[in-house]
Amino acid sequence: MHEQTLRDFFDGAASAAELARDIEGSVSRSGIVSKVSIEDMTEVFTVSSAMAVRLCDAVLSGELPAADLQTIGFALLASDNFEWDGDTEEVLANVLSDWSAPEINYPLTTDYVRKFRRWLMREQPYPAKHPLATVEGGNIISVTEKKSRRSC
Repeated sequence: MHEQTLRDFFDGAASAAELARDIEGSVSRSGIVSKVSIEDMTEVFTVSSAMAVRLCDAVLSGELPAADLQTIGFALLASDNFEWDGDTEEVLANVLSDWSAPEINYPLTTDYVRKFRRWLMREQPYPAKHPLATVEGGNIISVTEKKSRRSC
């Protein structure tokens, strides 16, 4: 996956289909460990809730697989080059976190993508989350790591 392609999608210079093709094959899994191969871009780019709504719209129209939101959410959170204003974009930060770990947050289903969209549009308040219950002898269920590639 190339951060530049994601940026191009946000700017309207790349389609959802181009973004999906770029994401394809960027995740390798071995047991509970996933590694996302990401080529960093060189400049900083500010992401807004409206841009995340475009991703939801692409999923809801069938142009982007919902599962790709996991890779996108992780890439945005792990990036040194994508940023957002934490004071005004708290909902965006929460939704990206939800996308990056659907196994512990919300599943990446069409119904939840509609909810993410409503939260990002501030049509509904982002719900309070219950603290995770501590399970004695609990196990790690997944680990996601960034495998960086630098752009030339």
